[in-house]
Amino acid sequence: MNFISSILQEVLNTLFSFTGDLGISIVIITLIVKLLLLPLSLKQKFAMKKQQDLAEKMGNLKEKYKNNAKELEKQMQAYSIESMKGMLGCSTLLLQMPIIYALYNTFLSMPAEATSVLIPWISSLNVSDSLLIIPCIYTLTMLAPNFINFIPYFKVKTKASLNKPMIFSTILMSLMLTIKTPVALGLYFITSSAYSLIEDVCFRIYVKQKSKLILD
Repeated sequence: MNFISSILQEVLNTLFSFTGDLGISIVIITLIVKLLLLPLSLKQKFAMKKQQDLAEKMGNLKEKYKNNAKELEKQMQAYSIESMKGMLGCSTLLLQMPIIYALYNTFLSMPAEATSVLIPWISSLNVSDSLLIIPCIYTLTMLAPNFINFIPYFKVKTKASLNKPMIFSTILMSLMLTIKTPVALGLYFITSSAYSLIEDVCFRIYVKQKSKLILD
Protein backbone atom coordinates (compact mmCIF):
# COMPACT_ATOMS: atom_id res chain seq x y z
CA MET A 1 0.00 0.00 0.00
CA ASN A 2 2.84 2.40 0.88
CA PHE A 3 4.49 1.56 -2.44
CA ILE A 4 1.36 2.59 -4.36
CA SER A 5 1.02 5.75 -2.25
CA SER A 6 4.64 6.67 -3.02
CA ILE A 7 4.07 6.29 -6.75
CA LEU A 8 0.89 8.39 -6.63
CA GLN A 9 2.67 11.05 -4.57
CA GLU A 10 5.40 11.26 -7.21
CA VAL A 11 2.82 11.54 -9.98
CA LEU A 12 1.00 14.28 -8.04
CA ASN A 13 4.25 16.20 -7.54
CA THR A 14 5.07 15.88 -11.25
CA LEU A 15 1.62 17.14 -12.23
CA PHE A 16 1.96 20.04 -9.79
CA SER A 17 5.29 21.01 -11.36
CA PHE A 18 3.49 21.33 -14.72
CA THR A 19 0.20 22.89 -13.61
CA GLY A 20 1.33 24.92 -10.61
CA ASP A 21 -2.06 24.17 -9.03
CA LEU A 22 -2.65 21.27 -6.64
CA GLY A 23 -6.41 21.34 -7.17
CA ILE A 24 -6.02 20.84 -10.91
CA SER A 25 -3.37 18.20 -10.22
CA ILE A 26 -5.82 16.30 -7.98
CA VAL A 27 -8.44 16.31 -10.73
CA ILE A 28 -5.92 15.06 -13.30
CA ILE A 29 -4.44 12.29 -11.13
CA THR A 30 -7.95 11.13 -10.17
CA LEU A 31 -8.87 10.88 -13.86
CA ILE A 32 -5.62 9.03 -14.62
CA VAL A 33 -6.33 6.45 -11.90
CA LYS A 34 -9.93 6.09 -13.08
CA LEU A 35 -8.82 5.50 -16.66
CA LEU A 36 -6.26 2.90 -15.53
CA LEU A 37 -9.04 1.11 -13.65
CA LEU A 38 -11.43 1.37 -16.60
CA PRO A 39 -11.03 -2.29 -17.72
CA LEU A 40 -11.96 -3.50 -14.23
CA SER A 41 -14.83 -1.04 -14.02
CA LEU A 42 -16.25 -2.14 -17.38
CA LYS A 43 -15.93 -5.78 -16.42
CA GLN A 44 -17.92 -5.01 -13.30
CA LYS A 45 -20.60 -3.16 -15.29
CA PHE A 46 -20.99 -6.01 -17.77
CA ALA A 47 -21.27 -8.46 -14.88
CA MET A 48 -23.94 -6.35 -13.21
CA LYS A 49 -25.83 -5.99 -16.49
CA LYS A 50 -25.73 -9.75 -16.90
CA GLN A 51 -27.05 -10.18 -13.36
CA GLN A 52 -29.95 -7.84 -14.14
CA ASP A 53 -30.77 -9.71 -17.35
CA LEU A 54 -30.64 -13.05 -15.54
CA ALA A 55 -32.91 -11.76 -12.77
CA GLU A 56 -35.43 -10.68 -15.39
CA LYS A 57 -35.24 -14.02 -17.20
CA MET A 58 -35.64 -15.94 -13.94
CA GLY A 59 -38.70 -13.86 -13.16
CA ASN A 60 -40.16 -14.77 -16.55
CA LEU A 61 -39.41 -18.45 -15.93
CA LYS A 62 -41.28 -18.39 -12.64
CA GLU A 63 -44.30 -17.00 -14.44
CA LYS A 64 -43.99 -19.38 -17.38
CA TYR A 65 -43.58 -22.57 -15.32
CA LYS A 66 -45.63 -21.60 -12.27
CA ASN A 67 -47.73 -24.74 -12.76
CA ASN A 68 -44.78 -27.02 -13.55
CA ALA A 69 -42.50 -27.14 -10.50
CA LYS A 70 -40.20 -29.83 -11.92
CA GLU A 71 -39.44 -27.96 -15.14
CA LEU A 72 -39.09 -24.69 -13.24
CA GLU A 73 -36.46 -26.22 -10.94
CA LYS A 74 -34.55 -27.57 -13.94
CA GLN A 75 -34.53 -24.20 -15.70
CA MET A 76 -33.66 -22.28 -12.53
CA GLN A 77 -30.62 -24.47 -11.84
CA ALA A 78 -29.16 -23.59 -15.24
CA TYR A 79 -29.66 -19.88 -14.67
CA SER A 80 -28.30 -20.10 -11.11
CA ILE A 81 -24.93 -21.27 -12.47
CA GLU A 82 -24.81 -18.29 -14.82
CA SER A 83 -25.78 -16.00 -11.94
CA MET A 84 -22.84 -17.24 -9.84
CA LYS A 85 -20.44 -16.52 -12.71
CA GLY A 86 -21.81 -13.00 -12.93
CA MET A 87 -21.28 -12.41 -9.22
CA LEU A 88 -17.60 -13.27 -9.62
CA GLY A 89 -17.35 -10.50 -12.22
CA CYS A 90 -18.82 -8.00 -9.73
CA SER A 91 -16.02 -8.83 -7.28
CA THR A 92 -13.52 -6.91 -9.45
CA LEU A 93 -14.50 -3.83 -7.43
CA LEU A 94 -12.45 -5.24 -4.54
CA LEU A 95 -9.30 -5.12 -6.68
CA GLN A 96 -9.71 -1.36 -7.05
CA MET A 97 -9.86 -0.62 -3.33
CA PRO A 98 -6.09 -0.66 -2.56
CA ILE A 99 -5.40 1.92 -5.30
CA ILE A 100 -8.32 4.12 -4.25
CA TYR A 101 -7.21 3.94 -0.61
CA ALA A 102 -3.62 4.84 -1.58
CA LEU A 103 -4.90 7.81 -3.58
CA TYR A 104 -6.92 8.92 -0.55
CA ASN A 105 -3.80 8.79 1.66
CA THR A 106 -1.82 10.76 -0.93
CA PHE A 107 -4.23 13.70 -0.68
CA LEU A 108 -4.10 13.63 3.12
CA SER A 109 -0.32 14.18 3.04
CA MET A 110 -0.43 17.36 0.94
CA PRO A 111 1.22 20.57 2.23
CA ALA A 112 -1.01 22.73 4.45
CA GLU A 113 -0.62 25.89 2.34
CA ALA A 114 -1.93 24.29 -0.87
CA THR A 115 -4.57 26.33 -2.73
CA SER A 116 -6.35 26.09 -6.09
CA VAL A 117 -8.03 28.36 -8.66
CA LEU A 118 -10.80 25.75 -8.85
CA ILE A 119 -12.00 26.75 -5.38
CA PRO A 120 -10.91 30.39 -4.85
CA TRP A 121 -13.11 30.79 -1.76
CA ILE A 122 -10.92 28.31 0.16
CA SER A 123 -7.64 29.40 1.78
CA SER A 124 -6.16 25.88 1.86
CA LEU A 125 -7.00 22.49 0.37
CA ASN A 126 -6.45 20.96 3.80
CA VAL A 127 -9.41 22.70 5.43
CA SER A 128 -13.12 21.93 5.10
CA ASP A 129 -15.50 24.08 3.08
CA SER A 130 -17.37 26.30 5.56
CA LEU A 131 -19.67 27.52 2.77
CA LEU A 132 -20.68 23.89 2.05
CA ILE A 133 -20.31 24.42 -1.71
CA ILE A 134 -18.12 21.35 -2.15
CA PRO A 135 -20.45 19.08 -0.13
CA CYS A 136 -23.47 20.30 -2.14
CA ILE A 137 -21.74 19.73 -5.50
CA TYR A 138 -20.64 16.26 -4.44
CA THR A 139 -24.13 15.38 -3.24
CA LEU A 140 -25.59 16.43 -6.59
CA THR A 141 -23.07 14.34 -8.54
CA MET A 142 -23.89 11.35 -6.37
CA LEU A 143 -27.65 11.82 -6.82
CA ALA A 144 -27.45 12.25 -10.60
CA PRO A 145 -27.28 8.49 -11.44
CA ASN A 146 -30.63 7.97 -9.67
CA PHE A 147 -32.35 10.16 -12.24
CA ILE A 148 -30.79 8.70 -15.41
CA ASN A 149 -33.59 6.14 -15.73
CA PHE A 150 -36.09 8.98 -16.13
CA ILE A 151 -34.42 9.96 -19.39
CA PRO A 152 -36.22 7.72 -21.94
CA TYR A 153 -33.11 6.85 -23.93
CA PHE A 154 -31.19 5.63 -20.86
CA LYS A 155 -33.95 3.56 -19.27
CA VAL A 156 -32.87 0.08 -18.22
CA LYS A 157 -36.25 -0.79 -16.76
CA THR A 158 -39.71 -0.52 -18.25
CA LYS A 159 -40.89 1.56 -15.32
CA ALA A 160 -38.54 3.99 -13.60
CA SER A 161 -39.12 4.71 -9.92
CA LEU A 162 -37.31 6.62 -7.22
CA ASN A 163 -35.94 4.67 -4.29
CA LYS A 164 -36.57 7.24 -1.57
CA PRO A 165 -34.57 5.48 1.18
CA MET A 166 -31.63 5.20 -1.24
CA ILE A 167 -31.92 8.91 -2.12
CA PHE A 168 -31.95 9.86 1.54
CA SER A 169 -28.99 7.63 2.42
CA THR A 170 -27.02 8.98 -0.58
CA ILE A 171 -27.58 12.57 0.56
CA LEU A 172 -26.67 11.72 4.14
CA MET A 173 -23.49 9.80 3.26
CA SER A 174 -22.34 12.41 0.73
CA LEU A 175 -22.66 15.20 3.25
CA MET A 176 -20.99 13.17 6.00
CA LEU A 177 -18.05 12.42 3.71
CA THR A 178 -17.39 16.03 2.73
CA ILE A 179 -18.66 18.48 5.36
CA LYS A 180 -15.71 18.05 7.75
CA THR A 181 -13.09 16.56 5.42
CA PRO A 182 -10.35 18.57 3.66
CA VAL A 183 -11.37 20.20 0.38
CA ALA A 184 -8.66 18.16 -1.40
CA LEU A 185 -10.68 15.03 -0.68
CA GLY A 186 -13.84 16.83 -1.76
CA LEU A 187 -12.25 17.53 -5.14
CA TYR A 188 -11.28 13.89 -5.41
CA PHE A 189 -14.81 12.73 -4.52
CA ILE A 190 -16.45 15.14 -7.01
CA THR A 191 -14.07 14.23 -9.84
CA SER A 192 -14.48 10.52 -9.14
CA SER A 193 -18.28 10.61 -9.01
CA ALA A 194 -18.55 12.87 -12.07
CA TYR A 195 -16.30 10.49 -14.01
CA SER A 196 -18.37 7.51 -12.86
CA LEU A 197 -21.54 9.27 -14.03
CA ILE A 198 -20.08 9.93 -17.49
CA GLU A 199 -18.78 6.35 -17.67
CA ASP A 200 -22.24 5.02 -16.77
CA VAL A 201 -23.92 7.18 -19.42
CA CYS A 202 -21.43 6.01 -22.06
CA PHE A 203 -21.95 2.39 -21.01
CA ARG A 204 -25.72 2.74 -21.33
CA ILE A 205 -25.32 4.27 -24.78
CA TYR A 206 -23.11 1.34 -25.79
CA VAL A 207 -25.64 -1.20 -24.47
CA LYS A 208 -28.50 0.58 -26.25
CA GLN A 209 -26.62 0.70 -29.54
CA LYS A 210 -25.58 -2.95 -29.25
CA SER A 211 -29.18 -4.01 -28.51
CA LYS A 212 -30.38 -1.98 -31.48
CA LEU A 213 -27.89 -3.69 -33.80
CA ILE A 214 -28.98 -7.13 -32.55
CA LEU A 215 -32.63 -6.29 -33.13
CA ASP A 216 -31.89 -4.96 -36.62
